[in-house]
Amino acid sequence: MNFQEMNLKEEISRGLEQMEIFTPTPIQEQTIPTALDNPKSHIMAQARTGSGKTLAFAIPIVENIDKNLKKVQAIILVPTRELCKQVAEVFIALTKFSRLNIVQVYGGVSIERQIRTIQEGSQIVVATPGRLIDLFNRNRINFRDVRFVVLDEADRMLDMGFMPDIEFLLLRAMKNIQPRLFLFSATMLEQVKSLTKRFTNGKNVIEIDVSKDSLTVENCHQYYYQFDDKRDKYYHFVRILRKERPKHCMIFVNTKRTGEWLFNRLIDEKNINLKPELISGNLTQRRREVVLEKFRKRKINCLIATDVAARGLDIERVSHVFNYDLPEFEENYVHRIGRTARVTGTSGKVEKGIAISLVQSDQYRTLARIEGFMNKEIQKRPLPKRQGNGNWNQNSDKNFNRTQGKSNFRKKNQRTQQENKKKYKPDRRQFLY
Repeated sequence: MNFQEMNLKEEISRGLEQMEIFTPTPIQEQTIPTALDNPKSHIMAQARTGSGKTLAFAIPIVENIDKNLKKVQAIILVPTRELCKQVAEVFIALTKFSRLNIVQVYGGVSIERQIRTIQEGSQIVVATPGRLIDLFNRNRINFRDVRFVVLDEADRMLDMGFMPDIEFLLLRAMKNIQPRLFLFSATMLEQVKSLTKRFTNGKNVIEIDVSKDSLTVENCHQYYYQFDDKRDKYYHFVRILRKERPKHCMIFVNTKRTGEWLFNRLIDEKNINLKPELISGNLTQRRREVVLEKFRKRKINCLIATDVAARGLDIERVSHVFNYDLPEFEENYVHRIGRTARVTGTSGKVEKGIAISLVQSDQYRTLARIEGFMNKEIQKRPLPKRQGNGNWNQNSDKNFNRTQGKSNFRKKNQRTQQENKKKYKPDRRQFLY
């Protein structure tokens, strides 16, 4: 099936053509006709990262929006500011010829400007839960005409502690209007199912699952390198980087502290052709946006991040994803590697990427759980050999030359001692008395 067979409005078809999107992805192919043919139904869809799910809910919404009614008719709830902007950009591109009013609502920026935009007749609101509740409590947004509510990346919102906010919005603020619910999640947790059942009373809920199509898993070459000594991990990683020569990569770590340490090491590393940047919870929103924009525009080619800091990021054409640390949860592994198997714009094809994990010997069970979760075996690769001879387990030597396998530490100490001798010239007269 293609978009022409879906009998979409002309302005939507023109918008898709302008976006150079001609072929629907599996989640789009299943969701859009289902939502259009069942006008009173609720959709609960499970789809992996990079599956094209934004258009899967955007097209049915735009198809049913009343252009003449300058009231809020659709609310899309997302977990992060970055995802808020990305989803809004899709709606803006899709409605280029429909002339609908879209507003982004998230914290960290002026709320007054968002209020003015809503009052000027916004019809689609893309929002983070906290800021939307703030607007509601101030009586600056009215849900009376809302016909659609979307929970995008519902599992992520629950992970980030948004469950009370979502319950307030769905079960209290929107209790009397009963809009259609479109819920999209990479994993269907029991909390997600329970929330859907309470909001819809279990009626007219259509479940769609394309996660078994394994867009993320099947379209990504996955490898792992196993090592024994944790102290050698970084030096193995540098050799892997030199071997792979990634053009545009993301490196995932489990903690902010590890991310900062790794960034400080890689930024001085030679012969790896990487310009790294770090995104963490310590960055201001403005600085975070600057870093992400540099990464998208290829001004830097390496982004180091934790799972929390990277939530909601949708960046195309990432050639490699490196798991410097194996994730604690299997779902996070799929979310990570999904950033290197993205849907392209022109034909709906998927660009295959490479995902590489560093696995310590005692982490083999964790690796096995990840393989079991995906129902796919990750291929093992031999560690790249070191150039040169000698013992290279230089654990505390920050000046270790990884290319030649020699330590500059002793030479540096000798230079320091010589410099100190030159600076210190004792007064010989003190020895005469």
